[in-house]
Amino acid sequence: MKTVITLFILLLGLCALGWTYLESDPARPTPSGVIDVPAYIGVPASANPVTEASNRFQHPFLAPAGLNSMHNDAAQSDSYTWAGPLGINPKISTLQFHRLLGSCVAQTFNSSGQMIGTCVTPFGVTLVARDPETLEILARQVITRWLPIGQKFSGGVYFHLDSQDRVLLATNDMAIQLWELTQESGDYQWSLQESIPLANLLDSAGTRPHRIIDVVPDWQGNYWFVTRAGVVGLVGADGEDGAAVSLNIDGEQEGVDNALAVGEKGVFVVSSHAMYSFRRSDEGELVTQWRQAYDRGSAAKEGTMGFGSGTTPTLVGRDYVAITDNADGRVNIMVYDQDDGTVVCKHGIFPADKGTTENSLASVGRSLIAENNFGYYGPRNVPTSEPGLARVDILADGSGCETVWENLAITSPSAVPKVSEANGLIYLYTRDESNPADLHAWYFTAVNVHTGTLVYKLLTGTGWLFNNHYGSISIGPDGTAYVGIMGGLVKISDGAF
Repeated sequence: MKTVITLFILLLGLCALGWTYLESDPARPTPSGVIDVPAYIGVPASANPVTEASNRFQHPFLAPAGLNSMHNDAAQSDSYTWAGPLGINPKISTLQFHRLLGSCVAQTFNSSGQMIGTCVTPFGVTLVARDPETLEILARQVITRWLPIGQKFSGGVYFHLDSQDRVLLATNDMAIQLWELTQESGDYQWSLQESIPLANLLDSAGTRPHRIIDVVPDWQGNYWFVTRAGVVGLVGADGEDGAAVSLNIDGEQEGVDNALAVGEKGVFVVSSHAMYSFRRSDEGELVTQWRQAYDRGSAAKEGTMGFGSGTTPTLVGRDYVAITDNADGRVNIMVYDQDDGTVVCKHGIFPADKGTTENSLASVGRSLIAENNFGYYGPRNVPTSEPGLARVDILADGSGCETVWENLAITSPSAVPKVSEANGLIYLYTRDESNPADLHAWYFTAVNVHTGTLVYKLLTGTGWLFNNHYGSISIGPDGTAYVGIMGGLVKISDGAF
């Protein structure tokens, strides 16, 4: 018996050591294969700014627009007023986050210049602060334990930086949390400033399990949240006066797979069936301002995470909100009036039966940038997704939409398109058709927003750890780009002229 107990204790010790090793910081570049493929395709860009005003707005309770979330701002615009890399004498560096795999899906920057992000591993979601120059990790804090990488993420993957430099997120423990990066004796650490429990409020709306996707303040400072099971809720900044509803229309439960967009006119949510606008009444009630069902098609498309729209709502100034639907045949960009939900346009993009969008649209002025993700089923599989990138403009008089250009040669399997207004470039993360079909060779890619033509492609690395698998592209205030990949993080910057 003593022998059995001794062996059991030894086994536990070995497991603990193994866990400690796996979770320890590898502090090394992401391993890349040495393959004979082009390292640079195209030519460096010349800045050609977008001149049309984007009618941007600054959220009163969040950090500056461009720096407060995965999709840049409360409008979920995925665009920047500042420039990104032009591809001039580029420099590439990487840092692996986890010894097995760990995707650092989103990055932003606080007012002191530290890079703030979340990284997802097979063991959970971790909040991370970095030195943006060296990529060195300054502080880390586990938010959610054991969240497998893959579809249906929740529990802190989406986060927002508030106006006090605190990280706002929701956990799988059914709480809203606010974390502050503090420094003591030269060392940084994450400090939990506030935690607002939501379990009772969520249970009042039913439909467990309660996996919270996103939480964002409205213009009055109330916190709004959504869950995978289609619960929309709000709670005051003090944790009081909460309300929640389940999106159950005509007896059919609706799910939610994407983040919230928030503007002065309301909180915008896209479910698996419809587009919604909500607000909080003076009495503290959750009010549906309008609902517009969209064409969700007959089934989920190949390359989508759910059955319905794959896009986070994108606000176009103070007038419109846009998504894509899931219609059979050609997928459509749907644009609605923010005030009453009137359909401004239903505009087809990409070839029939070979198009879908699982990423947020990017918004610049009246232009919407959509990427085709049809057929993507990574991350370890070599992507075979369909090509497609399109720019669709809302007409100046609001009477409809028009396609400005559509590029059916560029394939960007899963990276959210990001746009720089300052230099007129769309940034993507792609492969190249000239490479062997069975090779994971990944390129940071720039496309001209005015014409849709390829400008340059820059090889970041080879091997499946360089697949971004929905990891976001982020552009720092100094023009450096960062891409979350399965093997950590890639940094791309221009060199000297």
